[in-house]
Amino acid sequence: MTRTPARATSSATLVLVLTAASFALASGALVFLALSWAAPLPDAWGFRGASIIHATGFTAVGAIIALRRRSNAIGWLLLGAGAISALGAFGLEYGVYAIVGRAAALPGGLFGAWLGSWTWVVFITGIQPLVLLLFPDGRLLSARWQLVGWTAVLTVLTTAAFMAFRPGPLQLAAYANNPFTPLPPSLVDPLGVIGLVLAFPLMGGACWSLVMRFRHATGIEREQIKWLAFSAVPLAVAGPASAVVSDKAVQVLFVLLLLLVPVAVGIAVLRYRLYDIDLLINRTLVYGALTATLIAVYVATVILVGAALHPLTSGSQFAVAVSTLATLTLVQPLRRRIQEAVDRRFYRSR
Repeated sequence: MTRTPARATSSATLVLVLTAASFALASGALVFLALSWAAPLPDAWGFRGASIIHATGFTAVGAIIALRRRSNAIGWLLLGAGAISALGAFGLEYGVYAIVGRAAALPGGLFGAWLGSWTWVVFITGIQPLVLLLFPDGRLLSARWQLVGWTAVLTVLTTAAFMAFRPGPLQLAAYANNPFTPLPPSLVDPLGVIGLVLAFPLMGGACWSLVMRFRHATGIEREQIKWLAFSAVPLAVAGPASAVVSDKAVQVLFVLLLLLVPVAVGIAVLRYRLYDIDLLINRTLVYGALTATLIAVYVATVILVGAALHPLTSGSQFAVAVSTLATLTLVQPLRRRIQEAVDRRFYRSR
């Protein structure tokens, strides 16, 4: 009978402990969220419970990968992202319950809010770039890419210090002021600038590393990178938009799109239905282009028909009806033409 190596056993134990701790924190956060749901809070980015969603998704996929591919750092990074998200979610939701949701504040509420106000930095500015840098086999493309890895560490340190020690209302917990301000603003503010400046070359370097992998990849590795790109490209658009646009819908979209990353990474690393990505990309391109074209045709037809019939009728219902019929008749012809164009451009060899 073959005995399991001690190192493998200890790795599996660590995975199970981290997973249990993460789910326990996420469950606790969900309980405090329910208990303080009606608490009056100032407006903040995203929505309450977003970190709980991320904690659950990243922890589940990270645990599966770490158990089945223990030597691959990707699983451990996703598991770490889930655990950090769970810790931040617990801190934020306990803070609301302990400070805002009760007549008399409970101990530890302010510390929980403070903890949740900056731990997300490790997840967003540290783990995400490292996943791009190490994907799919958990190793750097070459030794020279260590510079990007160290940039990620420096970005996390500076940005986390800025968020953790700046005076004033806490990030994501504006109902409380920062209780830990050991550094003067003249030292804290430059940390935020440094972190922001480092973030651009960090993400650029991590993405370029993935591009270089794809250019030299063949077979399985090429399909794996396609899966990550499929989840990362819309996220790259929604991320900056959610930071500058105050519309909640954009922020909710970013939260949901971020969940695609662990799913895509899990499929790629575990190679489950790996080659379905080509069909998925094909359908996304076709129906995305078809939807955009039909919307443009519909809007243009409404405007043109409405303008042409304005002297005869003051209502717009006829223009809407004509536009709807015209759009419906174009669905199948446009779909066939777009499908042919996509196949010619991206699938010439098939």
